[in-house]
Amino acid sequence: MKKLLQKSALTLFLIINMLAPAFAELDTSKLYTETEKSVYQIRVINKQTGKKSSIGSGFVVSKDNILATNYHVVSEYINDPEVYSLEYLSTSGKGGTLELIDFDIVHDLAIVKSKQPMGVPLKISYLPEKGANLFSLGNPMDLGFTIIKGTNNGVLPRAIDGNILFSGSLNPGMSGGPTLDQEGNLVGVNVATSGNNISFLVPAEYLKVVLDRLEGNSFKSVDDRFAHSSNQLLENSKKIVDKIIRNKWSATKIGTFIVPAKLDKSIRCWDASRKPKKDDLFKSYFTRCSNEDNIYISSHLTVGSINFEYLWLETDKLSPARFYRRYEKSNSSVIGSRAGKRDVTNFSCHTDFTKIAEHNFKTTVCRRDYLKYKGLSDMLFTTALVGEKDKGFIFNLDFTGTDAKSSLVLFKRMLETFKWKK
Repeated sequence: MKKLLQKSALTLFLIINMLAPAFAELDTSKLYTETEKSVYQIRVINKQTGKKSSIGSGFVVSKDNILATNYHVVSEYINDPEVYSLEYLSTSGKGGTLELIDFDIVHDLAIVKSKQPMGVPLKISYLPEKGANLFSLGNPMDLGFTIIKGTNNGVLPRAIDGNILFSGSLNPGMSGGPTLDQEGNLVGVNVATSGNNISFLVPAEYLKVVLDRLEGNSFKSVDDRFAHSSNQLLENSKKIVDKIIRNKWSATKIGTFIVPAKLDKSIRCWDASRKPKKDDLFKSYFTRCSNEDNIYISSHLTVGSINFEYLWLETDKLSPARFYRRYEKSNSSVIGSRAGKRDVTNFSCHTDFTKIAEHNFKTTVCRRDYLKYKGLSDMLFTTALVGEKDKGFIFNLDFTGTDAKSSLVLFKRMLETFKWKK
């Protein structure tokens, strides 16, 4: 009897294992069939040529004529509606025009509307536990509708919020497509890939915020797109800087100064010091920190970065005059932005001498403003130790696309924490 039970259990185990792949395949096939008619290719069309300028994916959500996608998928149209138009293409080959009604530039989301029904809206749900299977849908490389199976690896840390790390390979053209849980509920929006099966998703909760806003105003289209972007970018910048100011900062030693280092979990610091040599005329130590966070505005413009660096130099071989010339060349900070004359004004700078940690510093504050995005500025702060014959210390801090007042508060707060320690 015991042997019979063992044999039955073994038989059942083998049957379950044989069927498991079939069940997994069936689940994927079911998701494919149920969502195929709700997922579309989104096309940005050049009006002059009638040809595609860029493509992405989108899906029906909230109402049968409302589609969600990424902001970056339709950014060309948002920035130049006179040059471009929006269209969709279904898996069956049917197409039509689309109208932009709203977007969230910070979380890379956009909402478009069709004149006719587009399918069954996907239902938004919560992100399942880490390790759960997820299914990403879209139109990669203009090759047709595709479903990619991957794993939820949780939400990445950021100053305010972050994207979902997805262990699946998102290809170009899948941006803006939906990512579903095993029940077929929407949990994320495809946004980017880093290769090697490392991809990122926008949590669906941010899409829900945009949809709730639209439902509250009867899905009325945004009037002023640039003002809409400016308000979102400024609000986000203030939130990030205010959070950083409230944080408890860690400190590090650069030369004889104790300075703030990791201001937030979203900011990473690394050493970039020059490797010392025996015949060096001076020693230098260099630390750089960055939030590595850029918000996409257009193909040539991103904002939202916060970068700062510390440089310490000292010598016992150079004369004061020679050391000063070398020290002066080291103070050449530039802002990491590709913004040009069509985007921003020229920098306006102010220089003054200040006392920091009982030492004399020369401090320069520079600002330039965005032309289309009112209230948004690039800020560049630099301060350098003066009056020392054989040592120098430089601190640079820059922001792209920020609120000028908030960034100035953070700069002053950082200077207040500087300490001289021999």
